[in-house]
Order: sequence, then structure tokens, then C-alpha cells
Amino acid sequence: MSDLRVELLYTLDCPHWEHVRADLHRVLSEGTIETPIQLVLVGGEDDAEFLDFVGSPSVRLNGVDVAPPPPGTRHNTGCRLYVQPDGSLSGRIPESLLREAIRSHRRGRLEEFQREESRKVAAAALEAAEDERAGAGGDAANRAGDAHHEEETHT
Repeated sequence: MSDLRVELLYTLDCPHWEHVRADLHRVLSEGTIETPIQLVLVGGEDDAEFLDFVGSPSVRLNGVDVAPPPPGTRHNTGCRLYVQPDGSLSGRIPESLLREAIRSHRRGRLEEFQREESRKVAAAALEAAEDERAGAGGDAANRAGDAHHEEETHT
């Protein structure tokens, strides 16, 4: 199960959403964990406002737009345009933008996982060292007590 939630928000009359879905499938298949795409049909202005939708198609990873709109962008159900690598505008989200957004998420998760594993290893090493010290100290005390006991019984 993936910790990545992918949403493709679109309107029925959007000519680009199916192309973006295919691009998303292609980019997501580059990973080792299957990630489903949740399709979210935006039916009208009320849906657009409720979903904070700024045009079709839109892709969100864990609720965050892969191409955040400028501040003050109003909710709407119209076509959304994206700057392409060559500087032109198109209704398709550049595949390179999708890929980088997903990679960034995966890198962030990997770094978080690595930090957590490092904490676990450090805690286990510390616990083992404390156990060793307690065991060595306890053994010395036990040996001293045994020696004292032997002296008492031989005298």
C-alpha cells in the first residue's frame, strides 16, 4: 500500500484529463509500489468552491496541487493551462512536472524512513550498551559477593 494519495480532478468537458491520466499512470508505474489514481469529477461551481478547484485538469498529491496556482486564483470549472518545457501553454500538465512532484514525495518519504531507522538503530545500540554495562557491573558485584561468601564459609 502506498502512502501517496493521487487525485486527478477534472470536468466532463475537459479535453485533456484522459491524457493527463495516461501520463500519471506512466509516471507512477516507474515506482515499485502500485499507486491508484483517484478520479474526482467536478460537476459545477459549488463543487469547484468546495474542492478549491481552479481548473481542469488538476492533480494533487496528498491534497497538494502539483502546480500550485498563483495566490488569489478563483475557483472555476474552465480549462486550466500549464506552461510547457518549451514555454508554450497547454491544457496538459507536463509529464516532467508530474514526475518531479512524485519523485520529490518519494525522496521525502525515503529521507523520513531513513531518519526513523537511524533513530531505531541508535536507540537499540544505546539499550545494548546499557544492558552490557549493567550486566558487567552486575557480574562483578555477583563475583565479589560469591568471593565474600566463600571466605565466610571457610573461616
